[in-house]
Amino acid sequence: MRADTVGGITPAILLTLNSGEKVLSEHGILLYMEPSVKLQRRTQKSLGVSRAHLMGMHARGDNEESYYFAEFQGPGHVTLSRDKGGDARIQQLNPQQGIRIKSGHLVAFDESVRYFPMVLARWVTQNGNEQEVHYIFADEMTGPGGLVFQGHGNVLSFQLRPGEMIRTTVHGLLAVENTVTVNLNWLVGMQMSSVFGGMGMMGGLGGGAPGNAQPVLDLIGPGIVMVNSGA
Repeated sequence: MRADTVGGITPAILLTLNSGEKVLSEHGILLYMEPSVKLQRRTQKSLGVSRAHLMGMHARGDNEESYYFAEFQGPGHVTLSRDKGGDARIQQLNPQQGIRIKSGHLVAFDESVRYFPMVLARWVTQNGNEQEVHYIFADEMTGPGGLVFQGHGNVLSFQLRPGEMIRTTVHGLLAVENTVTVNLNWLVGMQMSSVFGGMGMMGGLGGGAPGNAQPVLDLIGPGIVMVNSGA
């Protein structure tokens, strides 16, 4: 797959496919495709995601429509757009290299890239007498192959050394390499209250919110971290 960005404030992604080459994208973001391109629907089950895992994700509130992808087969050109302002990133993954992209930002990926939906972080808040559970869903992509995703606003990238940490909001996070540990923390006034653990590199498992605290994410290297400014 060759991918190019077209436009500025609200970019589109122009894909150039060779004969027989296949690319998958989320539904509802197609602008146009040439008549030579074949289009069909692919399920997550056909990509190796088990039915039990899909049911578990849906029970937690993941979008059922995301269980399906559009598959384009070349030769020809395809143009995709999320119809939102923000930087688009085109990334090539080496074999076994992985990246976790916050749900709602993935645009397209090569058929050779392994896709797996996951919960990146979880926390609980109190609403009156009831507890509400919140999740950050992510698309885990493992190479080899290319993929395209788009942030909201400007995208900032950081290369973290082992043990190095940066902090971001739950809305500011865009993507992390799968070598990065994601821990949930709480901002209480000007202080931090740590209540993370349990999920390791699979994400931060937060407990209940202390008072009127705001959840934040501690991202610990090694690996690449991306945040977006317009979240």
